[in-house]
Amino acid sequence: MSANRHRLFNFARLLSSAVVSQALLSAGNFIIGLILIRNTSNEQYGYYVLVFSAILLLISLQNAFFNPPLAIRLPRLDKTGRSELIGGLYREQRRLLPALGGITAVMTLVLWYAGILNVHSAPLVLAAILAILVILNREYLRMVLFAHRRPQNVLPTDIFYVLFAVAGVYLATHTAAPALVAVLALSLAAVVSGVLLFRALRRIEPWDSQGAKGILREIAPLSAWSTAGAGIHWTFSQGYIYLVASTLSITAVSAIAATRILMMPMNLLSTGIGSLMLPMASRWLHQHGARRVWHRLMLFAAGLATITLCYFALLWWLRDWIFAVVLKKQFAQRDALLMLWGAVIFVIVMRDQLVYLLAAQGRFQTLTLFTLVCAVISLVASYAGMLRFGVTGALIGMLIGEFINVSGIIILSFRSTQVPVSEPVRSTA
Repeated sequence: MSANRHRLFNFARLLSSAVVSQALLSAGNFIIGLILIRNTSNEQYGYYVLVFSAILLLISLQNAFFNPPLAIRLPRLDKTGRSELIGGLYREQRRLLPALGGITAVMTLVLWYAGILNVHSAPLVLAAILAILVILNREYLRMVLFAHRRPQNVLPTDIFYVLFAVAGVYLATHTAAPALVAVLALSLAAVVSGVLLFRALRRIEPWDSQGAKGILREIAPLSAWSTAGAGIHWTFSQGYIYLVASTLSITAVSAIAATRILMMPMNLLSTGIGSLMLPMASRWLHQHGARRVWHRLMLFAAGLATITLCYFALLWWLRDWIFAVVLKKQFAQRDALLMLWGAVIFVIVMRDQLVYLLAAQGRFQTLTLFTLVCAVISLVASYAGMLRFGVTGALIGMLIGEFINVSGIIILSFRSTQVPVSEPVRSTA
């Protein structure tokens, strides 16, 4: 009984550290968005949202490629094996990203010279490239520490990141190009946080930068499907922003992003818990089997869904004051946008937790193909909805896609628990 309490305490400590870390990032992103909404034009805020959405896409792709082998392999490796795996992946990341960033920067300069990009858009794209490179480095180091089950070492670095980012964005609002300077502020914050993460990981478990030769080819069969799935899912979880910008306007992007930001704490809370869920789900699957993992994931999903409902009820009650005093902005179809975002995030927080049984089982091909179907349905519905209802139509399409997605995950996961399995090996670790 004492051992069970000890394991429960350790699990609660790890989870609370991850949640606090993500809550801090959620608060930081909320403050950044609030600063830009209150102190810049809708157009400048819209441009920042477009850049930040691209950053989120690249983070999602990197995490989807590296996280499965880290989460699944690390618990089964000794110290030498872990050192070679982490060092090999980091070496490949450091080799590929600067080359890709340099090629993209040259292409941007060519487009600028050709007149396709102008004096405002070209520097913003170059700043976005820089931000992506340093943020991806930071995110890899965070990912490794989470895979090591060390979220308490991530938290101090996230504090520095949020402080630098918020201060930099506030200063950006006093310049002539707030979106550009805000992106550069994110880059500086990521550099400082990345240095701190690098030192923390070195202290905990140094890696062999010459280890795991050919690691990308080795993990590609598994990681390629998870990466494709992440990219496809982004098309209807974030890509709708670009559809809104091309179909409607940058001002419409501002309206949809400004109402979404009010639900950001729930979305990022779910993401924060999710940063630990794949390593833990993989461990639970190895120790207890699929059915026990599914029951635990359902409890997490139900808990987060309940918190989301309570949060939205409070938000709805205070909405007039929030838009008038906090955001200092009013948008057409404001209440409809807020209601739709509440429904979308409710579905998302459940999907974010329930998907980890299939992920821990390595069923990334199935998830990718199913997500592709959901993305196509979502984008078609969003486009048709915008033509019929305006900006709210984008969220209607997104809600349809997310609902189909989570329904399919539930069905696939339930079926996977019905497959007869041998009694799992139980560990006292």
